[in-house]
Amino acid sequence: MRGRTMILIVVACAGLAAGCAKPAPEEPAVDLAAEAQAVRDRSAAWMQLAQAKDVAGIANDMYTANAVTLFDGSISHGTAEILARMEAQNAATPNATIEFSTTDVQVAASGDVAYELGTFTEDADGAGEAPSTSGEYVTVWVKADGTWRAVADAGTARKAAEAAASAGG
Repeated sequence: MRGRTMILIVVACAGLAAGCAKPAPEEPAVDLAAEAQAVRDRSAAWMQLAQAKDVAGIANDMYTANAVTLFDGSISHGTAEILARMEAQNAATPNATIEFSTTDVQVAASGDVAYELGTFTEDADGAGEAPSTSGEYVTVWVKADGTWRAVADAGTARKAAEAAASAGG
């Protein structure tokens, strides 16, 4: 009987100790709406850099070092390739203009990964005679050191028939 009493006392003390122990601190909840707005703000800053034709700013400030871009068959890996591609495009089409607009941003519950969907319009000769091109893009963002940066960026122009249907409807 004495053995059982000791076991009950030990179990009761263990239960009491467990009940009195401080719970593990909870991680603060991620404000997903605020993070989505932060991604939208980064995209707006990117738009400003694009309109200023600051390709170095885009390559170095918007992308991660190991980012990948995929645009209508052109694939670039890392900021050096991305910068080289953008510089070549600017040299080939110095009057080109671009506008893009975010249509949706979704942030993971962890608050460190997001994706952005949007539309764009490019005009290779600015106000020249060449028609503009429109399309859609997706950018995958990661939050590193408190800053949202693009790790994957892909877009494609609409085919002529799709563009006509989109403009008409």
